[in-house]
Amino acid sequence: MQMVKRIVGGFFLSLLLLWLFAPKVELYYALEKQLKEKSILISNETISDTWYGLKIENADLSVDGAKIATISQLNFNIFFFYNSLKINDVKMDKSLSNMAPKEINSVNAVYSIINPLKIQLDANGSFGVMNGEVALLDKKVALLFPVTKEIKTIKKFLKKDKEKGWIYETSY
Repeated sequence: MQMVKRIVGGFFLSLLLLWLFAPKVELYYALEKQLKEKSILISNETISDTWYGLKIENADLSVDGAKIATISQLNFNIFFFYNSLKINDVKMDKSLSNMAPKEINSVNAVYSIINPLKIQLDANGSFGVMNGEVALLDKKVALLFPVTKEIKTIKKFLKKDKEKGWIYETSY
């Protein structure tokens, strides 16, 4: 019985040390390389490794060479059963003022082992409040805007639901 305790304890200690000392910055650069293949570029960022994830500050987001937004802060929290991405203070480029919201105060994306086929999304910004999910198996995105403020720029992409509010649905 003592041997089993030591083996199980050693296994969990190894997992904990692997999690704490994993090369998180190198994983971020691998993600950045994958995004670059799709013409999405994150530049001018400051990356810092934390015990449980990554913190990225002052990043510029560009698609096909055109600057889309400036992101003040991104926090990747990497746990075994609960992973989250928190994005704070996204300022959209002025050239997109007729197609996108002016600013996004916060975005939270959560992937949990409790619901492994979906990523939950929550956001708020100049558009109001947004809740949604990404169905990984069905390859669908559904966003609900129950409380809206300034949605005239994105209204052409939304459908009105009498009970829930404004809805955006797409497949990828």
